[in-house]
Amino acid sequence: MNIYIYGNNNFVNKIHQTLDQGNIRLKIDDGIIENISTITKLKNLIEEDPHQIFLIDENKIIGTDFLSKYFKFLNPKDGITKKYLDDNGVGDISLREYNDLNIYLSKRLEFAQQKRPKATDIKSIDDIYEAFEYDEINN
Repeated sequence: MNIYIYGNNNFVNKIHQTLDQGNIRLKIDDGIIENISTITKLKNLIEEDPHQIFLIDENKIIGTDFLSKYFKFLNPKDGITKKYLDDNGVGDISLREYNDLNIYLSKRLEFAQQKRPKATDIKSIDDIYEAFEYDEINN
């Protein structure tokens, strides 16, 4: 599972600091943590696999409220619409504190690792195919 971070420099730095404090980097087995600098790259990654973890600065998310709709000059030029995120299956979670982020990420990574079959569970080639089919359906 990969973690992608999109936002201004202060947000990105605070997220990296939080990930280091929670040892999240050590809990990702074969995944990466990557900063995304352009909206185009973010959209491409979301379309490829929306089940990855996307940490997006709330200042970059354009809502569907009255102000966003009628006062478009208030919207960030490099922002992404909430509707786009919802349509592509990227969930929206608001956290009060950055420490809550470590709890959320730990549980999400733990859940993803539980889905993987253990080596002792695989006894035939059919078991391997079933594991990959299960993984593709749930990701």
